[in-house]
Amino acid sequence: MRDAVDPIGLGVHPAALRRAGDRGADRVPAFVERDRFDDVVRRIRRGGFVLIVGDSTAGKSRLAYEAMRVAVPDFVLVQAQPSEDLQALSSAVSAARRWVVWLDEFDQFLRAGGITVEMVKAMLAGPEREVVLLASMRTKEYARYSARQRDLTDAATWRAGREVLLHAGEPVELDRLWSPQEVGRAHAADRDPRLKAAAQASDRFGVAEVLAAGPELYNDWKHAWQANEHPRGAALVAAAVDCRRMGLHRPLNTSLLVAMHEIYLATRGGDILRPEPLEDALDWATTPVQGASSLLLPYHGGYLAFDYLIDLPGLPAIPESSWGVLLDAVAPQDAFDVGWAAVDLMRPSVALEAFDTARRHGVPDADYAHAIALGNAGQPLPAVRLLRPLHRQRDEQLGPDHPDTLAARHDIARYLAEAGRLSEAVTLLDRLALDRQRVLGRRHTATLVTRSSKARFLRELGDARQALRLFQELLPDMTAALGSEHVDVLLARQEMGRTLGHTGRASDALVCITAVLEDQERLLGAAHPHTLSTRFELALLVARTGDPLEAIRQLRALHGDQERILGLHSRTLSTRHQLGRLLAQTGEPDVALEVLSEVLRDQESFHGPTHPRTLATRYDRLLVARRAQSPQEATAVLAVLQEDCRRALGSTHPLTRAVTATVGTS
Repeated sequence: MRDAVDPIGLGVHPAALRRAGDRGADRVPAFVERDRFDDVVRRIRRGGFVLIVGDSTAGKSRLAYEAMRVAVPDFVLVQAQPSEDLQALSSAVSAARRWVVWLDEFDQFLRAGGITVEMVKAMLAGPEREVVLLASMRTKEYARYSARQRDLTDAATWRAGREVLLHAGEPVELDRLWSPQEVGRAHAADRDPRLKAAAQASDRFGVAEVLAAGPELYNDWKHAWQANEHPRGAALVAAAVDCRRMGLHRPLNTSLLVAMHEIYLATRGGDILRPEPLEDALDWATTPVQGASSLLLPYHGGYLAFDYLIDLPGLPAIPESSWGVLLDAVAPQDAFDVGWAAVDLMRPSVALEAFDTARRHGVPDADYAHAIALGNAGQPLPAVRLLRPLHRQRDEQLGPDHPDTLAARHDIARYLAEAGRLSEAVTLLDRLALDRQRVLGRRHTATLVTRSSKARFLRELGDARQALRLFQELLPDMTAALGSEHVDVLLARQEMGRTLGHTGRASDALVCITAVLEDQERLLGAAHPHTLSTRFELALLVARTGDPLEAIRQLRALHGDQERILGLHSRTLSTRHQLGRLLAQTGEPDVALEVLSEVLRDQESFHGPTHPRTLATRYDRLLVARRAQSPQEATAVLAVLQEDCRRALGSTHPLTRAVTATVGTS
């Protein structure tokens, strides 16, 4: 370890040079001791799995590098690569002593067919082994595997990655913004003026990100779009950034990068910008700023976007055409990763196509992921038909009490409920909650999520009072187990607010939902899909408490944000549906009819004609349209809808009962 004198080769970002012309020298500044340094040293000396989590350019790799040089200078250093044979690596490490295995960008090791918890246990087995697995990963990628990603908790690959991360225990979390003590130590580093200059900007940026020229590179990219600057170079960078956001973290070959960049150049104006020649654009994008990083990093015959750019707030939505170009170009294994990125970014149709490609080529776990994507893309009953044999397969191979088998039962119930078969879903969850509590414990995340799902489905079945009682019992347990700021707790509070509204306590619900929204904006951000959903609930409650015009204003603003962030999605369609209903209530029936007709067309395309949401939109559209129809015509049309609801949802479903009651008064 003491001979590892090239931190850049291990993933440490180079810093800007002290002076122009210092090429090749002094690319790493003096190390400023971080507040967590002693803790990391202790963990490395103790051995085992040490994980450091933080934003890009927070200083994760530098902290790990300096800590291991102090903690274990005599250990052998092994730099693992995600593309190598990880089973062979595990076997080699299992036979060694006094090794440090360096796992930079650890999320790349958690793909399908990647590192497993069994490999980790084998590498660390034995009291005399003295082996350290030293890993780092970006906060956003780590969050993908946290319990907050509730819709993904039943995917086998997700679960496998989560098991590996849980084996690491509590990670060392490194903030991008440095503490006052850290900034003070940077100020005191009089040997290197770069550290002092970076410390001066520490009110807005982290010292490490300034040293790596991150803000300066971003400004270069932002201003390059202007005509006669470097618009083609900016488009190349945008394409590379979005490829990483879309889940492809391998280097892009030139042909794919060039094909993708045309999408971004055309969006900004194309030839009007007078783009520079391609060779000049690549030279500009790959030139390091003051000897530090560049916007595009040449790597193994291809190009990678500088990781600092990937997580910048406020990046525009990924164009739909970019997903298509990427999926046409990538290998099936990469398509699997693109599919999960599409799930994270709420692009269900893209996820479905990506997982279908992976499934047809035998990528592990892609069949299950494809079933989940099918349900999320508005086809819950086909998803159930795929999930049932997968559940039986898990039952036979893993046993009925294995977490993956139990998870498959939860997914089946979830999509049955989405298809309107609420009573059946509640019955399944009744049994599943008992089994998960017996196997996993009352306060395990999976048990808590099962209880939350049951309460939600009871409310949708029409039993809001029972649902409210269940949420009131659940929230204290969930908060005690997960903490008040956990996303599952925020979601349960949101569902509590919705349930209060369904029991007629609109004012109490408004207070509850407003508080949840404030916490979500603070903890998740205004653009997070959960935050957008809470804004939707808040607008509906504003309407219920007597201000439909304000609710319409809120829904219109929300719809614009949903279109930008989610595109065509069930939540966006729900917002348009509710907007049409409120327009009808406020005396704009013609506009409402137009809105609901457009929504209905999109619902039929997205969900299919018999989905509960499609049928609900049909019902509300008919209520508006029948004012212009004869009584006989309106009754006939409602009777057809009543029969369709009975056939698709059953006679006891709340929507079927509502349509039946309307037919009775026609």
